[in-house]
Amino acid sequence: MDFSEKFLYHIWDAGHLKHSLRTVSGKNLKVVYQGQLNTNRGPDFSNVIVEMDGMAVLGTVEIHLNTSDWLAHNHQEDHFYNSVILHVVLKHNQNQDYTIREDGELTEILEIQDQLSEDIQKLLTEHDTGHSGPINQYCDLLSAIETSSLLSTLSIYGKLRFRAKVRRFNANLGLSNFDQIIYEGMMEAMGYDKNKLNFLALAQAIPIKSIKTWIDEGLSLPGLISILAINSGLWQKCSKQIDPETGLSIVNAYEQQAFSSKRVDIDWQLFRIRPGNHPIYRLITMASILYVHSSPGLLNSVLKALEDHPDTKSGLKAFMEMFKRLDRGDFGELPKPGKGLLASMYLNIILPIFYLYFEKTSQSDRRDVIMQEYQNFPGLEENHITRFMHQHTNQNQRKLLSGKAILQQGLIELYNRHCKYHLCAECGRHWQEIEAI
Repeated sequence: MDFSEKFLYHIWDAGHLKHSLRTVSGKNLKVVYQGQLNTNRGPDFSNVIVEMDGMAVLGTVEIHLNTSDWLAHNHQEDHFYNSVILHVVLKHNQNQDYTIREDGELTEILEIQDQLSEDIQKLLTEHDTGHSGPINQYCDLLSAIETSSLLSTLSIYGKLRFRAKVRRFNANLGLSNFDQIIYEGMMEAMGYDKNKLNFLALAQAIPIKSIKTWIDEGLSLPGLISILAINSGLWQKCSKQIDPETGLSIVNAYEQQAFSSKRVDIDWQLFRIRPGNHPIYRLITMASILYVHSSPGLLNSVLKALEDHPDTKSGLKAFMEMFKRLDRGDFGELPKPGKGLLASMYLNIILPIFYLYFEKTSQSDRRDVIMQEYQNFPGLEENHITRFMHQHTNQNQRKLLSGKAILQQGLIELYNRHCKYHLCAECGRHWQEIEAI
């Protein structure tokens, strides 16, 4: 079978590898968390966690068809790839057992052609022997299936997506704490598609533990905003978004603070960003959230806001009130996050993290309430994936799917697992297995 790098992305992302792996150099390898696909400059997957000879390692992964593609793409001269902890290749086609990064460090190589899981090997065998002609670009399954069956199956896919998020946060928790993963999750959501990994990288470079210490030692809100904005290089690119007087106060606050001047190398994506959605406004909002809730911590603050709101509508409202009542000092007149963004953050970040928290603290009743809230959550604003998937449903189904977030999440999970790679045979088999449950 002819592979493409995109298909290798699917193999890595869906975990179609053996449980126990071995690198080219002979190290035992276990994938703890596959990470997140990066659509911007840099390695293919970010926030990957693996165990090498029993030691946990966090970093990025670059995927190629051949080991030599690293050199062919000039990654050895690109500092953006110095975070790569594992070079995943279909075929290892060079003599040395390691890939060399721009900083001179050696990176382990994982050759996967003989380390694929049985299910993907079976799929590839069937594809080679039974497939003829081009792969279908459009799916008749969704529009043809009975509505009741469609809803129940997508609900299962939606739960699978939710539990995958819980696993992701649990993996991150092993390297930090709940305040940090809430901070990272909220920052990632603030970045939208173009800058979500940039916001996440900033949250990891300037952790909440350091921010809390600085605030306890006297750092002001303008000082915190200045550290996040100037150290990340964002401030230098947004002179038109902030009036000169306010801008001068930020620069002065930065020069007066003595807590941090370490620059973070971030490639901000600002092309075709709507003015009201500019990252600087989101960063100011997050700095204000961190400043106001520094003492109790994000976990306790969100928990307090939600503890008296057991149902979906009031819980979401309480979370939004944290942003509505937020004192942003001299920045109060700048654009704030919209309801759509906060609803998405609540569904995709807050609910899975608190599901994990209640699970870790043996509060099964409250954990089950979180799952019920997720299942009852109203539909979010459409994105490019749900719009694409709606093309394959009829009008009545489309209305139902738009009304519940769990069904939208099920569509996204279906797309990411199968439709994005045109894995129709695998999709059909999974669909039959789920219907049989």
